[in-house]
Amino acid sequence: MKFSQFMKLPVVDVHVHFGRPTPKKDQFTAEKLERLGEFMIDVIKNGMLSQMNITGGYAGLYLKIRYPGFFYAGGYVPWSGDTQLLKVDDWNKYIESLIDTGFDGIGEMGNKPVPRNKHHPLNGKYYEGFWDACEILEVPVLCHVADPEEFWDTDRAPEWAKSRGWVYYSGNYPAKEELYAEMESVLDTHPNLKVVLCHFYFISANLERAERFMNRYENANLDLTLGIELMYNISRRRDDWREFFIKYQDRIIFGTDIATWQTLQEALDRIWLIRNFLESDEEFFTPDTADMLLTRYKEPFVGLKLPDGVLRKIYHDNFKRLWGERPRDLNVDMMMKHLERENERENERELIAAIKKTVKSGDS
Repeated sequence: MKFSQFMKLPVVDVHVHFGRPTPKKDQFTAEKLERLGEFMIDVIKNGMLSQMNITGGYAGLYLKIRYPGFFYAGGYVPWSGDTQLLKVDDWNKYIESLIDTGFDGIGEMGNKPVPRNKHHPLNGKYYEGFWDACEILEVPVLCHVADPEEFWDTDRAPEWAKSRGWVYYSGNYPAKEELYAEMESVLDTHPNLKVVLCHFYFISANLERAERFMNRYENANLDLTLGIELMYNISRRRDDWREFFIKYQDRIIFGTDIATWQTLQEALDRIWLIRNFLESDEEFFTPDTADMLLTRYKEPFVGLKLPDGVLRKIYHDNFKRLWGERPRDLNVDMMMKHLERENERENERELIAAIKKTVKSGDS
């Protein structure tokens, strides 16, 4: 299908990155911030999106200032391998301050694998109080758990993953099951937590396990953000998985992993892949123009052609149930106070100066 043939529905992308992939190598300026913001607006317009949920810390708040109504923003909580970057004495106070400033939720965060000596479990001491605070305050969390199972297998790991160091078969990394156990321990003790598990929880290779998981943890939601293996795995049992999508239609959410280090075409390819997968019954392949993190399989994807009502929930309603009908209002004074404190972190100074310039110029 072409973009013009997709359903005319509001589409919110729960999983978008705004910023830089490697903070130490690339500093923001006001001009660069403006250019990247324009890129995101181009993606929204050309990709037939209505809104985005941004992972990017205070850069996400810049988008809320610059383009009111288009963006939700996730507040910063460290990944399990980066806990040294933030010391928190009172998680409840910290999460409240993020929400009062204008953040709409938390994340992306999670336990993407790192060597054991750097890893702090999601159910461990560092995060003690974090999950309680999010549950009590009803703050949604976008959480990445583990990675595709083939990343632990030297024969099955794709070359693009090997080239980025995203492989874990050396024996120095937690096993995938350990990372699952951390998250499921959190879910066992926080039944009212609003959580969206990224990349379909990397569970698409095991339909029966996915069903058991969804039945046990009724507060867990899955986003459809590629890892493209999820489309490949689901296509191999297309009819069975289609029934799963219909059964759990209230807990599946559209996402892409669009990022500012992609080209416009690469971003649009991600939107097209997922929407074509959900709306058509076509057999199709990864476009040649797609970014290299999207594996080119020899066997085709097979679209699910979901009912219109299911599509509306996946594209829009399920996100709004968790994040609210509209983005939170910004408290600019509180944001500026936070930025003054953050200015002590050297690698954030250019970003903070750029945001301040935007606020002072009257763009808000």
